[in-house]
Amino acid sequence: MAVKDLEKERAIFAYQCVERANSDKGLKDDYKSYVKKIPTMILTNGLGATFAFIYSKNGKAYELIYTQTNEWLKKDDKNDLIDWIINLESTEYRAVTNEVLALFGWLKRFADGMIEKDS
Repeated sequence: MAVKDLEKERAIFAYQCVERANSDKGLKDDYKSYVKKIPTMILTNGLGATFAFIYSKNGKAYELIYTQTNEWLKKDDKNDLIDWIINLESTEYRAVTNEVLALFGWLKRFADGMIEKDS
């Protein structure tokens, strides 16, 4: 897949993810906050530690973010993602980290533009 096509697919997927989050009044503010913080967490703590943290948290927004990331990376089930991440070789781990950061770049942009803060 060409880089432009991958970027377009990533943008479309992220848009649909944010639409899904925005349709649930009870989680959209948390979702927006979390997708903005997660890239920094990944850069600070690593992909594995960040997704172990997300996996351990209760709450619909964290669960949705985990599920959406799982869908993007095309992992089969919820447990498969964390197991897969922690067992990657270092070059694959870096590539997947970059892919997840690219996805979250789009998620942040769309969340900023589409999710209004409830007053």
